[in-house]
Amino acid sequence: MKPLLPQFDTSHIAETTAQQVLEEFCITQLLSLIKHYSDIDFDASQMHLTDAEVNAIAKLFIQELTRSVNGKLIAGALNALRHGEEMEEKGKMGENFPNLQSPIPTPRYQEGDRVQWKTANPDWGVILGRFYDYNHHRRQWMVCYIIQLAPNSPSAAWIATDTASEADLEKIPDPVESNEENGNPYRYKTRSRRAIESRSVHSLTGRYNPRQRHNLRPINQREKNIIDLYSYCQLGMTPKQFYSKWDVTYEQISHICSRSLGTVQCWFNRGKGYYPPKPVDLRHLAIMDFLLEHFEEIPQSLMNLLCSS
Repeated sequence: MKPLLPQFDTSHIAETTAQQVLEEFCITQLLSLIKHYSDIDFDASQMHLTDAEVNAIAKLFIQELTRSVNGKLIAGALNALRHGEEMEEKGKMGENFPNLQSPIPTPRYQEGDRVQWKTANPDWGVILGRFYDYNHHRRQWMVCYIIQLAPNSPSAAWIATDTASEADLEKIPDPVESNEENGNPYRYKTRSRRAIESRSVHSLTGRYNPRQRHNLRPINQREKNIIDLYSYCQLGMTPKQFYSKWDVTYEQISHICSRSLGTVQCWFNRGKGYYPPKPVDLRHLAIMDFLLEHFEEIPQSLMNLLCSS
């Protein structure tokens, strides 16, 4: 008699290994998130998604991510891995690329709502849209809104629209129905009466046609180097640094950055009221600081080209 060799269920081992691979690359978490996701725009429980539909949606997301991968994204991820010594290993990537399971807040306000900043002499206006932003200072997702300032809002003299986080805003009552006596300071309808007329963000038909571009200047190696120099330039100055260096007011900073007074005041708040400036704001202040320091050294002919009326 020959001794029987021990039998192993290799199918179970293969299944376990495959599951481990899926979990390691967060595929399982992504599928679960899609299958149970719910917010103001989408509720999976109402859609009764099938497993095939969930898999197809996840495949589309992964394909889109694959197409969007570039050198900047990879370099940023590598930099976070190598130089995030003050954070735990799992937190390194999470701080720069928040995972999909981070809680997404439900928006408190809708398009057409009238809101104002929680500041002294606040700006106010109507919400045109919203988006999500990850606040690295608070380590959480935030709802942010695009706001069209009312014509009589304090900052409307130099900007028409601005953005603000939900925590920095509060809703104000809708105005009474406009008539010949009281008028309407908005000059457009509010959501409580009628929906705001949609405005297209695209150019008018015929304004832009990529096939009708003429006399284009070539992009050679010199031009590519200059583009890279500008794109990767770390030029930036924080509002607090600029404010401590120059005897300026919040209003002047709002002019420089094309922001509302309410947004600028949030840059100087502490604790929960703090809202960080965007990279474009830091660059505005750095360029302004450079001009204040070196304006007389710039040739007048060059100034005429840069700042022509």
